[in-house]
Amino acid sequence: MKSLLKYFDRNTIFSGLFFFFVLFSLFIMRPFRGAITAQIGTADLTYFLFIVVLVMLFANQIYSALVSRIKESRLVFYVYSFFIFNLIIFAGLNYYLPENYALGATFYVWYNIFNFFVVSVFWARTVNSFDYKEGKKYFGIISAFGSFGAWVATQTVLLFLSDKFFIAMILGCLSLMLAIYFSNKTTLTNQNVVQEKKDTFFRDLTEQFRQIKSNILVRQLLSYVFIWTCLSTALYFFSIEIVSNVSSDRAVQTELFAQADAIAIPLTLFTQIFLTRFLLQNKFFGVSFALIFYGVIYGIGFILMFGYFSGLLLSGSGALLFLIIQALVRPYEYAINKPARETVYTTLEKSEKYKSTVFIDTFMNRFGDASGGLLFNSLLFVGLSISIAPLAIIPLAIYLSTVGNKISKGVNKAKSLQ
Repeated sequence: MKSLLKYFDRNTIFSGLFFFFVLFSLFIMRPFRGAITAQIGTADLTYFLFIVVLVMLFANQIYSALVSRIKESRLVFYVYSFFIFNLIIFAGLNYYLPENYALGATFYVWYNIFNFFVVSVFWARTVNSFDYKEGKKYFGIISAFGSFGAWVATQTVLLFLSDKFFIAMILGCLSLMLAIYFSNKTTLTNQNVVQEKKDTFFRDLTEQFRQIKSNILVRQLLSYVFIWTCLSTALYFFSIEIVSNVSSDRAVQTELFAQADAIAIPLTLFTQIFLTRFLLQNKFFGVSFALIFYGVIYGIGFILMFGYFSGLLLSGSGALLFLIIQALVRPYEYAINKPARETVYTTLEKSEKYKSTVFIDTFMNRFGDASGGLLFNSLLFVGLSISIAPLAIIPLAIYLSTVGNKISKGVNKAKSLQ
């Protein structure tokens, strides 16, 4: 019983429920976003990703100034309420213009911003409620709550909403409202985010950049996130090519993306419940292993893509390979690598947790996405065939492991000095 209570103390339960409804709101709309992505196509998708980057850069500066001027307990309310208002507008427009390309493309840009801000704000709040040791112990189970929310949302789409985007957006609004409710139940270490010395509005806008410049660990984390998102998007672009080959019908594509969620999420949930805590706390694996091995995961993913497009592996089973890739990469990201990165974030200063880490997980994440799309299209533009291009990206996966090793050494050094 005591062991069970360690998993389910009050703060862990409410943080978990908070995350459940955050990811439910995302995944109830994710298959529709995936179908829109396939309709846009890889040739034009890079342009949309750079639009996301520009909007994200502007939004981050406003967010940084906001964080310096409000209490921590109100941050989730303000950020999530803004996105709820946006969703209500999208739902109304979609009701009258369900197949409009411009609306779909706008939603794609918005969803990518919404996705990372709501998750990053969740984790920014959570890492301020747990220390490094507690992070290794509890972040896996908190992530499991989120994965269960994502699974429930995915099943809801598969069973009831595959062609009901309007209803999905309404459910997303309701889920965000519940996320706000449970966020208010979590325990905070300090109710005030504002620095003791009041800065000017301009200094607040640029605080994230000063933190990145002054802290080598933050810079390494920034590089790590940039590289893995670049790899992730490049791999995703290859996956979109597979989905487009399977079918051009939007409903079929939506169902395929939902099937990927239905497979990846239970695997993620299983790993989070039974393996994450063991791996992060085990002295032979730990946070270091989680960060370093991610490069190996992506290396395997690109080798599989090479096998498919060259006709050497699963050449006639594109849907199956797409599902295998999703089942390989996504559980590792959400069940192992993400909790490991958030555990590293607990070692940073409070202001850095709310500013530079959110900048990394939003802007740098999307800049990596755009760069990954550019990398994909550039390799094809210079004349590499789609079968050879995956092999050209593997050195970047190796470099990801190198940066992960540097981060783990930096964390160990910082902890030894405490």
